[in-house]
Amino acid sequence: MKNLRKYILIVVCGVLATSSTFMTVETATSGVEVSNLQKEETQLSDEKRYLQDLLVKTMSLSQLQERSSGLGYVKPVTLIYVAPPEAVAKLP
Repeated sequence: MKNLRKYILIVVCGVLATSSTFMTVETATSGVEVSNLQKEETQLSDEKRYLQDLLVKTMSLSQLQERSSGLGYVKPVTLIYVAPPEAVAKLP
Protein backbone atom coordinates (compact mmCIF):
# COMPACT_ATOMS: atom_id res chain seq x y z
CA MET A 1 0.00 0.00 0.00
CA LYS A 2 2.83 2.39 0.84
CA ASN A 3 4.55 1.66 -2.48
CA LEU A 4 1.35 2.48 -4.36
CA ARG A 5 1.08 5.83 -2.58
CA LYS A 6 4.70 6.59 -3.42
CA TYR A 7 4.10 5.87 -7.11
CA ILE A 8 0.94 7.96 -7.17
CA LEU A 9 2.78 10.81 -5.43
CA ILE A 10 5.65 10.56 -7.91
CA VAL A 11 3.26 10.54 -10.89
CA VAL A 12 1.33 13.55 -9.54
CA CYS A 13 4.58 15.46 -8.91
CA GLY A 14 5.78 14.57 -12.41
CA VAL A 15 2.53 15.79 -13.96
CA LEU A 16 2.71 19.03 -11.97
CA ALA A 17 6.34 19.61 -12.95
CA THR A 18 5.58 18.92 -16.62
CA SER A 19 2.56 21.21 -16.64
CA SER A 20 4.54 23.94 -14.88
CA THR A 21 7.29 23.69 -17.51
CA PHE A 22 4.72 23.73 -20.31
CA MET A 23 3.00 26.83 -18.88
CA THR A 24 6.36 28.63 -18.54
CA VAL A 25 7.20 27.91 -22.18
CA GLU A 26 3.74 29.06 -23.31
CA THR A 27 4.04 32.28 -21.30
CA ALA A 28 7.44 33.05 -22.81
CA THR A 29 6.15 32.34 -26.32
CA SER A 30 3.15 34.60 -25.75
CA GLY A 31 5.44 37.38 -24.58
CA VAL A 32 7.49 37.17 -27.77
CA GLU A 33 4.32 37.23 -29.89
CA VAL A 34 3.03 40.30 -28.04
CA SER A 35 6.37 42.03 -28.54
CA ASN A 36 6.32 41.28 -32.27
CA LEU A 37 2.75 42.55 -32.58
CA GLN A 38 3.67 45.78 -30.79
CA LYS A 39 6.57 46.33 -33.18
CA GLU A 40 4.29 45.69 -36.15
CA GLU A 41 1.72 48.11 -34.72
CA THR A 42 4.39 50.80 -34.42
CA GLN A 43 5.50 50.19 -38.02
CA LEU A 44 1.95 50.35 -39.31
CA SER A 45 1.15 53.55 -37.42
CA ASP A 46 4.31 55.17 -38.84
CA GLU A 47 3.33 54.08 -42.34
CA LYS A 48 -0.19 55.43 -41.80
CA ARG A 49 1.20 58.78 -40.67
CA TYR A 50 3.48 58.91 -43.74
CA LEU A 51 0.60 58.11 -46.09
CA GLN A 52 -1.62 60.76 -44.46
CA ASP A 53 1.13 63.36 -44.90
CA LEU A 54 1.57 62.31 -48.51
CA LEU A 55 -2.19 62.61 -49.09
CA VAL A 56 -2.24 66.11 -47.62
CA LYS A 57 0.69 67.15 -49.82
CA THR A 58 -0.84 65.77 -53.01
CA MET A 59 -4.22 67.31 -52.29
CA SER A 60 -2.85 70.82 -51.67
CA LEU A 61 -4.03 73.50 -54.09
CA SER A 62 -0.57 74.36 -55.40
CA GLN A 63 0.16 70.70 -56.10
CA LEU A 64 -3.20 70.24 -57.84
CA GLN A 65 -2.59 73.36 -59.92
CA GLU A 66 0.82 72.07 -61.04
CA ARG A 67 -0.61 68.68 -61.95
CA SER A 68 -3.56 70.18 -63.82
CA SER A 69 -1.31 72.48 -65.86
CA GLY A 70 0.84 69.46 -66.67
CA LEU A 71 -2.27 67.72 -68.01
CA GLY A 72 -3.16 70.69 -70.22
CA TYR A 73 -5.74 72.45 -68.07
CA VAL A 74 -5.21 76.21 -67.88
CA LYS A 75 -7.06 79.11 -66.33
CA PRO A 76 -9.36 80.84 -68.82
CA VAL A 77 -8.40 84.33 -69.91
CA THR A 78 -11.95 85.62 -70.19
CA LEU A 79 -15.08 84.38 -68.54
CA ILE A 80 -18.45 84.29 -70.25
CA TYR A 81 -21.44 84.09 -67.96
CA VAL A 82 -24.57 82.53 -69.39
CA ALA A 83 -27.79 83.63 -67.74
CA PRO A 84 -30.91 81.50 -67.83
CA PRO A 85 -33.52 82.72 -70.31
CA GLU A 86 -35.99 85.19 -68.85
CA ALA A 87 -39.66 84.75 -69.51
CA VAL A 88 -41.15 87.48 -71.76
CA ALA A 89 -44.77 86.75 -71.04
CA LYS A 90 -46.04 84.77 -68.12
CA LEU A 91 -49.03 82.50 -68.28
CA PRO A 92 -51.91 83.36 -65.93
